[in-house]
Amino acid sequence: MVKIAALLGDFYHSAPDAKAGLEAAVAKLPNNENIQIKYVSHEQLSQALDEKPDLFINAKMDQLNPKEDPVHTWLTEELDQKLVNYAKEGGSILAWHAGMAGYQVESAYIKMLLGYFDYHPPGLQEVTYLLKEGEETGNNSFTIMDEQYFVVCDQSKTEVDLWSTGVHGDSLAGWQHRFGKGKVCCYTPAHTREGMLNQDVSWLLAQRLQWLLEKL
Repeated sequence: MVKIAALLGDFYHSAPDAKAGLEAAVAKLPNNENIQIKYVSHEQLSQALDEKPDLFINAKMDQLNPKEDPVHTWLTEELDQKLVNYAKEGGSILAWHAGMAGYQVESAYIKMLLGYFDYHPPGLQEVTYLLKEGEETGNNSFTIMDEQYFVVCDQSKTEVDLWSTGVHGDSLAGWQHRFGKGKVCCYTPAHTREGMLNQDVSWLLAQRLQWLLEKL
């Protein structure tokens, strides 16, 4: 049995929508009947990592109450190091959309991802995702209504394989690399349920899940 632990949803992002998007992507994987997804809260994450899942998916921003003062965050120093150790020892991590947003840039988690969310223009925009940089035609691109994530990424140490372009400019949208004995992948689409269930978004997410679950 292949085991996935998933931390989904926050103040700005619907956990049920992410769950629907994740399960649609998993359904596209071969032998998906042998994949078990365990949905966890941030309070349950430490124990979930102790169970050594094959893959941990983070689709939750760090701030728990972004509209309040003081703002509380969930990524403690202990969990920060635990996530890094999990990947070093052979676990796979997917930082999906909000899973790279609002974290301390100096955290071990963000350093492991080699990139993070910087900002997005207000509201939803037409965003074109490109499988090959600069190619906005044919089978190499698709367009959805989405939050276009503008990110910071150390491209020299990872493999960028997805780009985005919109009225506000261009950015990176996906990258992946080895980390210790494990694997790390970052994937920015999508913000809405409709976007996550878009067939192109879903197939690309499935491809990333498959890569993350392949043993080194």
